[in-house]
Amino acid sequence: MGKILEFIQQHSAGKYFCYGSKKVSLDDNINDVLSFDDKTISEAKKSVFAETDPARIHTVNINPSFIQGCTPIFRFFLDGSRRTYKVDDIAIGKKIFPIVAGQIIVGCCERKDRETFKPYLLHHRIVLSMPTDFDIDDENNNNNFCKLYCENVNSHLSSFPFLAEHNIQLHDLFLYETDGFTEELGKNKYLSRAVAKIQNEMTDEEQIVVNNLCENNLLDDDNFLLKDGSIEYNPRFSNMDMSKWNLLRSNYKYVVGVSKSFDPELIPDFEGHKLSKTIAGLKPFQRTKVYRYESQHSGSFFAVWYLRLRNSDFRETNFSDIVKCEMVLNNESDQIRTALIDLISANIIREAYPVCFGNDSRWANHLYPVYLTETFCKSHYANNEIIYKLF
Repeated sequence: MGKILEFIQQHSAGKYFCYGSKKVSLDDNINDVLSFDDKTISEAKKSVFAETDPARIHTVNINPSFIQGCTPIFRFFLDGSRRTYKVDDIAIGKKIFPIVAGQIIVGCCERKDRETFKPYLLHHRIVLSMPTDFDIDDENNNNNFCKLYCENVNSHLSSFPFLAEHNIQLHDLFLYETDGFTEELGKNKYLSRAVAKIQNEMTDEEQIVVNNLCENNLLDDDNFLLKDGSIEYNPRFSNMDMSKWNLLRSNYKYVVGVSKSFDPELIPDFEGHKLSKTIAGLKPFQRTKVYRYESQHSGSFFAVWYLRLRNSDFRETNFSDIVKCEMVLNNESDQIRTALIDLISANIIREAYPVCFGNDSRWANHLYPVYLTETFCKSHYANNEIIYKLF
């Protein structure tokens, strides 16, 4: 039993019991996330344009000369990542629950010019996800309980020279709900909720980084942030209160989300046909029209379009070198200037070169600065064995 579980067991006062179960990496053993970055398929029969050009056409060409000569606008690159581990089972009353640990990494890299690419910031946190039943006293103030418990755990950890020297500590304790399950959660219902708490914190942390950039006035018309993955965050899957969540969402004017994996049938086209056929048929350096998408989770509106990155006849599938692009709309009637969409698209195509072929199976859909940011983030994970011994 590791240092943290040892502390939990010693301070149980007979109210719960840790079994000493085998520790395993959940990322290799359960499928706890969707295959696509997309969330809910739109219920709209026809899609509405979210760009200023009203032309009723299906695709738009991005001129190669414009791609080569366009002004670079992406200065910051953001990626979030997490690893989760089932480190034990705990008996509380007559029920047995999983104890899930996690590492959360959110990193941002900055490029002021083509010759300079460097880390801007990195948040690395070690966290623990426990059942709500773990708060035996149930004083209806989980935040205080979690904060105080972390402080007590870290006081215990500080007595070990190696942990103190390397500043290894428990940054957060989350309590996952143990009631109100639906059938779709299946046999891993507790495990899924434990992992979800850690996933939620990672996406919350991404939004906090965006807020940091905005507070320092680093994002503007000439300095955009490119985020790896969707920017459609679900407020239901957040560890923040709604007021803070809504405040952070106002920071996304200069943020573009780019997804390597997506559901091609997320939205219909302006004629009510499936957009998947148009996406699959995109020619090199061609994009779809920009469509408005309303999130069923938050009621927020997004501008969505699809872009083919490469001029290649040897792609693995029709979607291999296509990315989904997203921007936040202020309201239902908001539109983004078509000239800006074309400039963003041209920049995204340029970011696809050079390629990371041989280093990442998703190389055809990858943007090289995003690949570098991912690599930077993942290089800061603590070894799994350290996590196992810590817990």
